[in-house]
Amino acid sequence: MALECSFSALARLDTTDVEAVQAMLESCTRTLLDPSLWEWLTVLTLLCAVIGALIGRPKGRWLAGFVWGAALGPIGWIIIAASRREPRLCPECGRKNPPDAKVCHGCGIHFGKYASQTTRSRLKSQDRSRGW
Repeated sequence: MALECSFSALARLDTTDVEAVQAMLESCTRTLLDPSLWEWLTVLTLLCAVIGALIGRPKGRWLAGFVWGAALGPIGWIIIAASRREPRLCPECGRKNPPDAKVCHGCGIHFGKYASQTTRSRLKSQDRSRGW
């Protein structure tokens, strides 16, 4: 006798009949351990995580979006969408600046010009009169 594992079947179950309870338990265990259920769960979790990462990417928080999306799905998407952007760190002084800052508030370097320079050009432009 194949039992279905559902809330309505559980409500009709006679709890005094030990064999019926055992059969229901086996049926529900088979349903929960079905590999196709776990495949769907894995695919949906990864899909939610990727969507969360895509929502968090423009804010510089793709990893947080990935984790929130995987853990909570659409609720995690809302959380990451409502979160603040990561502050912009100055490569010279290390100070945190607003994400849309063009100039560092600590040392005054222009982020656009600094990013276009290579390490070699920055070393060449340093004042060499103080040392070797």
